[in-house]
Amino acid sequence: MRKPPPRENDAVTPLEAAKTFMSALEGGDADRAAAVCADDVTVVLPGGETELQGKDAARRLIRMAPPFIRRVREEEVLGNTVILRGLTRSPGHFANFTTWTFETDGDRIVHVSFAWRPAN
Repeated sequence: MRKPPPRENDAVTPLEAAKTFMSALEGGDADRAAAVCADDVTVVLPGGETELQGKDAARRLIRMAPPFIRRVREEEVLGNTVILRGLTRSPGHFANFTTWTFETDGDRIVHVSFAWRPAN
């Protein structure tokens, strides 16, 4: 059973916020991802050249994400920053090692970035 998204006044840990975002990404739930983001969140797409701003940016990222299989294999929490490492794959096509970095203000995500490198 999937947990409901946090309400605006619900405090969550940085790791909980990152995991909720990733769960929303897997489930295609744009509103759930936005619920753990600050109003002025910045989303940086791979390559670092394109930045999206605000909760609508988080929603847009979720809506435009291909239906890949994403598996987080490693979690690292450094204060208010969470780094999730794992594998993103499209069976029969490719597999990438993926690193997601979430910077928070303590309970809301203020910056999201991710990077890929080939696994095969």
